[in-house]
Amino acid sequence: MGFKINFDEENVSSGFEIVEEGKYEVTIINAKAEEFQGNWNIGFDVEIRSDVTQKHQGAKILYNTLYLTSSNPEYKESTEKKRNSFLVACGYKGKQNLDLEEVVKNIMGKSVLAYVKHVQDKKDSTKKYAKVSFVAESKVNPPQPSGPPITVGSDDLPF
Repeated sequence: MGFKINFDEENVSSGFEIVEEGKYEVTIINAKAEEFQGNWNIGFDVEIRSDVTQKHQGAKILYNTLYLTSSNPEYKESTEKKRNSFLVACGYKGKQNLDLEEVVKNIMGKSVLAYVKHVQDKKDSTKKYAKVSFVAESKVNPPQPSGPPITVGSDDLPF
C-alpha cells in the first residue's frame, strides 16, 4: 500500500462543540405535543440553516421546549406571550382556536430566528447545553428549491 498518514498528537478533535449563544436562522426539524403534570408543551428540535451565512451551519439544537400552559399564575402571562410569539414566527396570524396536533404538523419545516442560550445541567454543574430560549420571525427568505421543477408522470411509476 502506498498511502501515508501524517499524524500529529496535538492536532486532535476536542469532541462535541457547543453552539455559541446568539441569534441563528434555523429550521424546525422535529416537533411533538407533550403533557406533563397537567401543563401542555411542544418539544422541538432545530437545525441551523446552511443556506444562510452564519456560524455553526448544520448544527442541531435538540430537546427544546415551548410551554403552552402554566398552572403557576406567576408565569402565566410570560408563557402566553412566548407561545404567541412562537406561533407568529411560524406564520400564524390573527386570532384563532388552534388544534395542537395540527400546529405540531404545520410547524415542521418552518424557518424561524432562534435565540440560543446556554443552560446548565441540573445534575452536573460542569455541563452546559445550547437551548432555544425564544423564537421570532425569520429575517431571511425560506429555503428555495434549486433547479427546475420535477414532474412525475404515470410512465415513471413502476406499477
